[in-house]
Amino acid sequence: MPPSSSSAETAAGRVLVVGAGAIGGLIAAKLAEAPGVTVLLAARQPIERFTFTPLGGEPAEPDVAVLRDPSELSGPPGPPGLSWVVVATKTYDVGGVGRWLGRPAVAGATVVVAQNGVGHQERLAPFVDPGRVVPALVTYGAGRPGPGRVVHTLDGMVRVPAGTGGEGFAALAAPTSLNVEVVTDFATAQWTKLAYNLVGNSISTITDLPVREIGRRPELRRIGTALVDEARKVAATQLATLPADLAERMLDEFAAYPDTVRSSMWQDRQAGRPLEHDAISGAVVRVARSHNIDAPFSQMATDLLETLSPVRAPASSVPRTAFT
Repeated sequence: MPPSSSSAETAAGRVLVVGAGAIGGLIAAKLAEAPGVTVLLAARQPIERFTFTPLGGEPAEPDVAVLRDPSELSGPPGPPGLSWVVVATKTYDVGGVGRWLGRPAVAGATVVVAQNGVGHQERLAPFVDPGRVVPALVTYGAGRPGPGRVVHTLDGMVRVPAGTGGEGFAALAAPTSLNVEVVTDFATAQWTKLAYNLVGNSISTITDLPVREIGRRPELRRIGTALVDEARKVAATQLATLPADLAERMLDEFAAYPDTVRSSMWQDRQAGRPLEHDAISGAVVRVARSHNIDAPFSQMATDLLETLSPVRAPASSVPRTAFT
């Protein structure tokens, strides 16, 4: 669905990307290609130099201004407020996001939430009117070898729901290399992405294996298929219809990945960060329970990941290629 002309008129302006990780850095770098758009990147760690390496390309420094503190944002009566905010943090970092969303400069901005899981509007409800929130599904792969260094590793897209907000974001990205697709059946797209994360993130993190091994090992394919079957039953209660062959297609896709592709949750475990299992397998379990559906594989994944989450594992020497 092409963006409407009225959406295009709202696309220009100032954009804040909250979260300077792999996906946030990728989105900021690509949006910086848009003429007449100022891109600001909110970072937790000091970044002396922000570089982005496009897929198959060489490192470059995008025209992105890095901010460390919300007080650096300005708005009326000073420079214009923000037109767009993209939230690209981990799902559990709501408090950190709130520091930025509460600033006057953000008051009129449309907020695109590029996070895993479901319930994007509910997650940000303490800070943003749900009517200004646009949930987004990101399938790009990216790595962050160090603070301020982002590498694009797998091609993908950003999917947003049909409507003024989604079409406006597609218009913002239209002059850039950021591929944004407006989706009519967003519920199905959202639960399909959740199924990918349920299998790819959960199994790779528990087994400490590259994502491709999930598709190559028969025993892991069986577990992956069982997880997708549970996700399909739960998704149906949310008016989402997952394809009957989703598990087979997903696992074949994983099997074709390079052995350097590791899931974002695996990377979090290696870095000693909290895991996002509550927003992925935990979400499946909660909805299943509310509809009296058995989801033993999702429950087991949640329990195992909860056990692993506080454990600080040693850093790995494997190059970090994020599967989100």
